[in-house]
Amino acid sequence: MELCCVYIETDKFDEVVSFYEKVFQTKGNIYTKNRWIEFDFGNKLSIYNRLYDVEKIKNNTTPVNYNEQYVNNFPSLKERNVNNIITLNFYTSNLKQEYNRIKKLNLCEVSEIMYVNITEPYYYFNIYDPEGNTIEICGDYIDE
Repeated sequence: MELCCVYIETDKFDEVVSFYEKVFQTKGNIYTKNRWIEFDFGNKLSIYNRLYDVEKIKNNTTPVNYNEQYVNNFPSLKERNVNNIITLNFYTSNLKQEYNRIKKLNLCEVSEIMYVNITEPYYYFNIYDPEGNTIEICGDYIDE
């Protein structure tokens, strides 16, 4: 078995897509307009617009798109559990430069640059997407 991708489920599709495009300075590959987009960073990070399926299921315009099990199990038709217990971790060769670039975007909360040294020196900062998911950006750090 292999990991196909990690994806973020959202009700804020356009906002989340725009956030990732600005932070990572790249456009995603659209597979289904307004429903699914993939960013390739060596591994895929995708964004899934749950509201796309909500509308199709509610309108029942194309019942061929979903089987009964999918509709009965669809998460947004019942109370949604939300937890942000995973962290997306990205590496950059110049942490200070990337930190300054992202701060200037003024898109989200940006932590201070943090330092940990358990097995080796590790510098990183966190940002948070519109759904509250943590993105940890680590890398080489030279204090100027």
